Amino acid sequence: MNKQETEFTKSKLNEAKDNDCKNCSYCNKPFIEKLWCKECDPRCIIEGWTSGNADIDKFIKDTIYDARKNIDDIFLEWVPYNKFTDIRQIGEGGFAKVFSATWIDGNSLYYEDNESWKKLDPKPKKIALKQLKESQNMSAEYLNGIITHWNLYKLERSQYLKFIDFYGITKDPETEEFIMITKFANKGNLRSILLSNFKNLFWTDKISLLCDLLENIKNLHKLGVIHKDLHSGNILQNDYTTYLSDFGLCGSINEQKSNKIYGILPYVDPKVLSGEPYTLSSDIYSVGIIMTELSSGKPPFHKRVYDRYLALDIFRGLRPEFGKGTPIVYKELANRCMYSDQRPTAEELYSVINFWDKSINDYYYKDYREKEVYGYKGKEIKSIFKEADKEIPNISISYEENGALNISGLLNFASLPESKNSDDYYINMDNIIGERLSESLQIDLSQLNINENDLPFD
Repeated sequence: MNKQETEFTKSKLNEAKDNDCKNCSYCNKPFIEKLWCKECDPRCIIEGWTSGNADIDKFIKDTIYDARKNIDDIFLEWVPYNKFTDIRQIGEGGFAKVFSATWIDGNSLYYEDNESWKKLDPKPKKIALKQLKESQNMSAEYLNGIITHWNLYKLERSQYLKFIDFYGITKDPETEEFIMITKFANKGNLRSILLSNFKNLFWTDKISLLCDLLENIKNLHKLGVIHKDLHSGNILQNDYTTYLSDFGLCGSINEQKSNKIYGILPYVDPKVLSGEPYTLSSDIYSVGIIMTELSSGKPPFHKRVYDRYLALDIFRGLRPEFGKGTPIVYKELANRCMYSDQRPTAEELYSVINFWDKSINDYYYKDYREKEVYGYKGKEIKSIFKEADKEIPNISISYEENGALNISGLLNFASLPESKNSDDYYINMDNIIGERLSESLQIDLSQLNINENDLPFD
């Protein structure tokens, strides 16, 4: 006898009279109303609620059923909106608003005792509410994003992934938009961290954060999954753990279901903008952009409007500026990520950043001092980044919001020309001479629907 079914055996479920039973709306098998459904879940009541959407109901109940079948302790819950207090908006993206809140009862937790499952007493919990815009009818794209997040969260323990915890779903009673209930990242996203704490972030902190991020991406890519929307607003920190979030655009390398391109312009692979499919290297391009942001403290191209003119310059090889004093070795690696081709893989990139991380913290990794990776010994790496720390107080991080710096949206720039490497287009940066694009590079501006006389440069 399965230990988890002992509770029902004790309750003599099979001896119940017909008039004491009704059918479970999920598996259509009889059970006593006061007890859990024997076939579906011995730990969570699945009757007596509905989200108002059959697909959402089935998805939540599937997670409950799977938890019982796999003897797991994680599943999703449907939570009435009135179970949340202290609701405060803390962010907004192109597809969702984010709130912090207190969940009065907290997520359901169970333990096995004397061959039966018992629920722990309710305990208030601070969580995040991600309200999906215009999700009243729950499109296939939204549902796919929710399911993807759940599937990746389930893999977290076995695949060494770090994805933000996903507890359940609720619904705004006024707008009827669906809301994901997730773990609250107490340090916020990378963009807010850089804005509020850049002067206190030394290179050891930046490299450590980058190492965690790349470990996540490396393991995600091993599963054949492309994130497709990596940017500083989707990288969260809770205490000392870095998480990936927002998997609405995630997809398998074998599944390219839509020709639509979503994201924040500077972070999107130029090849994708020109109509090529997403690849694993598309995420690597985004990492390169994030590396420039970590060094400067500012969003990429923060002085520019995210429009066709910027898209054209990106295709000519324009890349974001690095912060003052950024080590050459760091620039070289970031630029490799931003090449139009021959980018490193996530695993290759992780191996270099992980080496840097251990070299900088060589008190714990003394054997790394004489090791050499990417042309530098560990002791050299430590010295290089320690010297770079001296410039951090001199880096200005003030900038004016242009309204689109951290909001993903639909991008449509018609037919764009072939992208170029950043080496083809020099801009004024630390240690780099400013020079215009070579006259030999000719681009048909008609492809972009831009009047040549309107271009914002001579």
